[in-house]
Amino acid sequence: MVASVRTVDAGGVLLAVEDHGEGVACLLLHGFPLAKDIFAPIRPALETVARVITPDLPGFGLSAKPPAGYTMEALATAVGRLADAVGLDRFVMGGHSMGGYVAMRLAAMQPQRLAGLVLIDTRAAADGAEARKRRDAAIAQIRGGGREAFLDGFAANLVGNSTRERAPRIAEELRRLADDVPDHALIGALAGMRDRPDSSEVLAGLSVPALLVVGEEDTISTPAEMAAMARRMPHGELAVIPAAGHTPTVERPVATAEVLVAFLRRVAAGA
Repeated sequence: MVASVRTVDAGGVLLAVEDHGEGVACLLLHGFPLAKDIFAPIRPALETVARVITPDLPGFGLSAKPPAGYTMEALATAVGRLADAVGLDRFVMGGHSMGGYVAMRLAAMQPQRLAGLVLIDTRAAADGAEARKRRDAAIAQIRGGGREAFLDGFAANLVGNSTRERAPRIAEELRRLADDVPDHALIGALAGMRDRPDSSEVLAGLSVPALLVVGEEDTISTPAEMAAMARRMPHGELAVIPAAGHTPTVERPVATAEVLVAFLRRVAAGA
C-alpha cells in the first residue's frame, strides 16, 4: 500500500509529510537537493517498530517554497513547529546530509525533545574556506543560468562507485527529485549550509543514544569523519554501510534499515 502524504502547517509554512507506523516517534529529514522520497525504501521496515515522520523541508519536494527562511536555524525552527503540529513531545531526530545539519541545530535549540539522534552521511564541522568557496561558486552558477549543470554534477556525487556500476538509475532518480526545487530555494539552502555554525560541541554535550550511519564509499562525508564524530559523543555508535556512497537509504536500503531498526528498538527499550 502506498503511504499517503498530508499537508501540515508548521508555523505558517505548509509542509508535505508522511506520518505512519506506531511506536517510538522518529522524525527524519532529507538532504540537499532531495525530498522525503529518499526514505521510502526503508519506511516499511522502520514502521514495524516506530512512528516514522518524514517531511519535505521548506523549498523542497511537495512543500511550500517560501522566498526566504533557508538558514539551518530557520529550517530547524520549522521542524520544531512541525513536531508541535503532529503532537510530538520527545522523539528520535534524524537527518541525512543537509538534514543532519538541521537535526543538529534542533538538538542545539531544543535538546530536551530528543529521545535519540540519527545522523546519516553528514558532518558536525562548519564549512572551511575551500568549502565556502565551492558553495559560493555553486550559487553563482545557478544565478548565471547554470542550474541544470550544477544539479547534474551534484547528483553524480550522491552515490558511490558500486552504485554507479550496479544501478546507475539511482543517481538519475535522485537527480529528478531536484527538478521542482526553485532556484531561490537552492541558493538559500546553499547559503544556509555555507554559513551554518560548528555543531561539534552540541554533539559532545548530548546524553541521548546516537547512531551515525555512513556509506563506506562516501567521499562527501567520509567514514573517517563520521567515526570521529561518534567518538566525541557520550553515547555515539557508528554503522558503516558496505558498497554505498552518500545516500545509503536508497543505495543499500536493507542494510541501512537493519541498523536503524535495531537502534530504534534500543531507544524504545530504554525509554
